Amino acid sequence: MLTPVALISMILLGLESLVASLGNGFIIVVIFTDWIKSRKLASCELILTSLSISRFLLQWIVMMSNFIYIVFPRTSALGCKHKTFGILWNFLNMVSLWCATWLSVFYSVKIANFTQPFFLWFKLRIAWLVPKLLLGSLMVSLVNSIPLVWRKSPEGNTTFNDAKDIPYLFFMPMEVVVCAIPFIIFLVSSILLLISQWKHTKKMKNNVTGFKDLSVEAHTNAMKSLLSFFILFIIYFVSIIVILTDTIKFQNPARLPYEVLLSAYPSAHPIVLVLTNPKLKQLSMKILHQIKCQLREGTS
Repeated sequence: MLTPVALISMILLGLESLVASLGNGFIIVVIFTDWIKSRKLASCELILTSLSISRFLLQWIVMMSNFIYIVFPRTSALGCKHKTFGILWNFLNMVSLWCATWLSVFYSVKIANFTQPFFLWFKLRIAWLVPKLLLGSLMVSLVNSIPLVWRKSPEGNTTFNDAKDIPYLFFMPMEVVVCAIPFIIFLVSSILLLISQWKHTKKMKNNVTGFKDLSVEAHTNAMKSLLSFFILFIIYFVSIIVILTDTIKFQNPARLPYEVLLSAYPSAHPIVLVLTNPKLKQLSMKILHQIKCQLREGTS
């Protein structure tokens, strides 16, 4: 019997999964359609596509895992199913984590203005580096998920943090470190962009021309996106650490609120990306307008 907190958490998880599936699916369809038409895919769009695909698959893995756990909570095959979903979740989670990090790095490199040689070198080669960074992230995520094959399943009284579970005791710190690396990279890129934005705003205040600087608008949109991204990323990272370290066991209903927080990031961030991307925002507004018109015609 589910507790009220667990029931509310499951409802929220379902809503978050729905929003994440719609948001990420929308981004995938729009970019894929443009790619079919133009046969070109910009570096930013490549990162967005990779991020959206990994998140879309991740949400379905979460939904299927929770569905099996609720419908078949006492089956003997639950441990094996949970282990399989755990491996897939770990892989897709790491891929989405790295893709989100490279997206923030891309924004910082393209928008921030620094004259350091390394930054200029990175800025000129970011388009060439993006496919290689994504491929490298895919390989790192795969290697990081392989040790989970030898991890014990939570059957009976056996838990993931059992003292006899040597693979877990050995590889769990490695998982935490691997998750911390993209988080640190994101923090550095966000701080650099914040510094650049502050310098740019200060310069514009001292040089009033009476004309609206379009670069200020670009900085503002990027900062809105990164600020919301920053808050969600921190919540996401803390929730990942709680789940990876098995601070709260898989069977414990108290784990569900952390899964709600974990799903909040891949659910909310696509909305932020759509609202701060002119092309995605314009198309989404057009679709919503068409839906409203059809609803009005249907009611009339």
